Amino acid sequence: MYTTIISSENLNNILNDKDIIIFDCRFDLMKKNLGYDKYLESHICGAHYINLELDLSSEVTDHSGRHPLQTIKKFTNILNNFGINNNSQVVVYDDENSSMAARLWWMLKLVGIKKCAVLDGGFKSWTKNKFSVDNLIPKNKAKENIEYAYNSNYLIDTMSLKKMLLDSDSMYLVDARDKERFLGRIEPIDKKAGHIPGAINMPFKNNLNQNGTFKNTLDLKKNFTSIESNNSKAIINMCGSGVTACHNFLAMEHCGIKKLKIYVGSWSAWSSYEDADIEKE
Repeated sequence: MYTTIISSENLNNILNDKDIIIFDCRFDLMKKNLGYDKYLESHICGAHYINLELDLSSEVTDHSGRHPLQTIKKFTNILNNFGINNNSQVVVYDDENSSMAARLWWMLKLVGIKKCAVLDGGFKSWTKNKFSVDNLIPKNKAKENIEYAYNSNYLIDTMSLKKMLLDSDSMYLVDARDKERFLGRIEPIDKKAGHIPGAINMPFKNNLNQNGTFKNTLDLKKNFTSIESNNSKAIINMCGSGVTACHNFLAMEHCGIKKLKIYVGSWSAWSSYEDADIEKE
């Protein structure tokens, strides 16, 4: 049972198990067809393709942020169509430092699916080990008819976050964006630059070794020392649009940190308001 991270070697050992369901989450924010093109060219044997914006995000509205949470109805249909059930061991991967895969991993956790893991090092690690790939589109398993609901304990919206910020002693707000964006020196995507007052910058890439695999749990805990010192506080993860925030959530869960939430709208939602409080360097 793998619930956070799985190595290429371990996945290869169970690749033919009947309950394995693999998802390829490769996606490029600037070239939105590139991930699927790569999938059609080559993927882990038996992997299905999942699209960040079509499958894992819903329609964008004025203050939703760039990747609002998919409706539970559509996400339920996706899970049932792929035949996911309580026996399934789900494995997800991408080639973008596991950031896209972490979003799907978190959404599966959000609906109560525990046996889901991100492939450590992603597709690059798999191919480096010369494990089997093909370009075949697999058939879905038998369709399920399971009802799902999002667990609100893992979620927070903009208005609720504003209220919590009035009592900053009750929470840590962790921003996964790169330092330059957090400080407001650059902003390549959203209309405004900066960060939410009181946020702590913990770039998600600090969770990784140079080869793209996750650091060991002892080193990950060192990254999070400043927020782990008070176990009574909620930890709210955010980023630009609710994707790489899931990477920090995954890394924290992997090393045993609790009371985690995601601000799905993240900076793209917060900064969409004219009166938004913003800090810069």
